[in-house]
Amino acid sequence: MSAAPSAYRLSPEVRAAIARALPRAAPSRARVIGEGWGSVAYRVPDPGGDWAVRVRRAASFEQVTGDLEREVALLPLLESRGLPTPRAARALRGPRGALLGVAHRLVEGEPATRARLGRGRRRAALAAALGDFLTRLHAVPPAHARAAGVPSLDLWRDRFRGLIAECAPLLGPRSRAWLESTTKRFLAEGGMAGAPRVLVHGDIAAAHLLLDRDGAVAGVIDFGDAMVADPALDFGGLLLAYGWPFTEQVLGAYGGLVDPHLRRRARFYVDVVPLFLVQFGRLFGEGEHRAGLRQFAARAAAAERAGGPRV
Repeated sequence: MSAAPSAYRLSPEVRAAIARALPRAAPSRARVIGEGWGSVAYRVPDPGGDWAVRVRRAASFEQVTGDLEREVALLPLLESRGLPTPRAARALRGPRGALLGVAHRLVEGEPATRARLGRGRRRAALAAALGDFLTRLHAVPPAHARAAGVPSLDLWRDRFRGLIAECAPLLGPRSRAWLESTTKRFLAEGGMAGAPRVLVHGDIAAAHLLLDRDGAVAGVIDFGDAMVADPALDFGGLLLAYGWPFTEQVLGAYGGLVDPHLRRRARFYVDVVPLFLVQFGRLFGEGEHRAGLRQFAARAAAAERAGGPRV
């Protein structure tokens, strides 16, 4: 295997932090296994079982630091409740206590792409397992989650209202008109009124749902976006990744509250996903910013073809 690009090699400071926290691990043999906007994930060999290590891309990304701090505090709580989440989480800190990254036992598995969902009984079993996982996750007492540093958010007031105001001026006329009409309809239909507040993963996606060779859930990873918020957000993640039929299968196995407007809110969260590409793409990469603009344009064009309001 070729060496990792220099941009992705573990710094001496991070290697030293790994040596302090994981004395049997071999950071010199670490290899990249994934990357996000603000962090890079590595597999670090260890005779007692390999570790997954997530490290900030740059010290200036304070949001990423907060996400990692939240994850390392929350994962032990989830582990104590028997959820299929990473085990033995610990912080990797510099000599003065600054958080450099997070380590936990590696979850062996492959991302739950649509192609790996299977059919028939296999798909039904996976839907049942994900329904059980979300039932148990959403049942974690919010007070316990907040004690682990998880924020409690009204998604409209604390996130989407400001995000829409920030990003709308960056869109083309048709995309902006589509976003305005979509938002107006969402609010007219009740917005988030009456939405429950539970502990949610906050970033359900194929890359964060790992399956074993038989298609069963091996583990759910990456809790940096966890929050006490609307459970429809997690179902929106499923909807975006897999579409309605599989999402409905998961909802059928879900033991939490399915209020009359959960599906409507989940649909809205999917509709406005490009907001995050537009906003964070400006911070972490122009490519993501342009992708967000293209996705908005595609949504506006699809609405027009379907006979929606002319824009």
